[in-house]
Amino acid sequence: MSASPTAPARVPASPAQLAVDTSRTHAHALDGMRALAALMVIALHTGIYSGQVASSWLGIGHGGALGPVLSRFTVGVPIFFVLSGLLLYRPYANAGRDGAPRPPTGRYLWHRALRILPAYWAVTLVALAAFTPDALTHLWATVRPLALLHIYQANVIPAGITQTWSLATEASFYVLLPLLALALHPLLRRPAAVLVALGALEAVSVASVVLTHLPSAGPYPAAGFWLPQYIGYFAAGMALAVLASRGAGLGALARHPWACWGVAVAAYAVESTPLTGSTSVYPTVPQALLQHLLDLVVAVALVAPLVLRTERGPARLLSHRVPARLGRISYAVFLWHMVVVETFLRLTGEPAGSATFAVLFPATVAVTVLIAVASDILIERPARRLRRSTAVTPRSTRDDQPEPVTALGGQPPAARDGAA
Repeated sequence: MSASPTAPARVPASPAQLAVDTSRTHAHALDGMRALAALMVIALHTGIYSGQVASSWLGIGHGGALGPVLSRFTVGVPIFFVLSGLLLYRPYANAGRDGAPRPPTGRYLWHRALRILPAYWAVTLVALAAFTPDALTHLWATVRPLALLHIYQANVIPAGITQTWSLATEASFYVLLPLLALALHPLLRRPAAVLVALGALEAVSVASVVLTHLPSAGPYPAAGFWLPQYIGYFAAGMALAVLASRGAGLGALARHPWACWGVAVAAYAVESTPLTGSTSVYPTVPQALLQHLLDLVVAVALVAPLVLRTERGPARLLSHRVPARLGRISYAVFLWHMVVVETFLRLTGEPAGSATFAVLFPATVAVTVLIAVASDILIERPARRLRRSTAVTPRSTRDDQPEPVTALGGQPPAARDGAA
């Protein structure tokens, strides 16, 4: 009697195969994370303008019942910065791992410019014309925001695009990244050395947080918007790119994909307590440092499971069609949502801090998504076609995956009192 056939043993995936190679494959779960962060940023800003979140910068009240939760949605900015570090550095990490040349700098910068500038210029001109038309009669007042230089002078960010401080910060990271990649390239055969170097960038952030929160700096110094304050978040994303390219530590992550999100929830719960200060007062050095570190934990813990090539856990949730599609237009959502908020306040005649959150938040989401779809069709897609027509990008060095932050910027973590 012959032995019955048996199914072939399943060969376990190698560590490196556990991660999505975002330089070759689009990661829908990361789009879903962008959507989640975008909603957090809109909730933060509508919370401020409805008086739920106190703001010493804007002089808005004492906050409402939702304030303790909404006020810490500032973590949406670090989430986007971590995503940018992860996605933009992954081709460089792969090149170092494989002993291949680094991606061409000129093509990378050209693609970044085409990705962020056309839509940004459109919303900036609309905001200037609608809310500060006098600025259009002064060359520097117009050129300064168009050139993303509006964070380098205090109190000059125009109404309707106040959130784009984070885009200006991210743009400075885009320029710096090729230089960082050049410096790190010889170390990529020794991942531990790279992680130590990236840890030094986080030390720069810590030092900047301290300097911008000393009493002598005063509240809301311009340096609180600059790259040194946030380079640690980008560095954390770059570290994830290095680990993902080699599969380091991904086995345990694959076995317990929800554990990281549990850590994120716990860190956010601590962040929402008085330990990080009140949004009605500019934070002290210890409060600002604690919030910076908790933001880092939350952002990394939320993003880390999404590098896995898996249909389990958070990746499955965020890969769903709705969050993934919203994430694909998240840049336009970021750009236009404050124009919608400012327009709502002007049409209703309500001063900042007096709107109804239950009305302002859903109205802002609905109208902004419609505008974002139009922006994607009329501006961003043509720009992407231009990008493809001007260069052929090998799949092994694609740099077209990341969406700009901003990210979807909210308020700077240096201004953790509810400043918009």
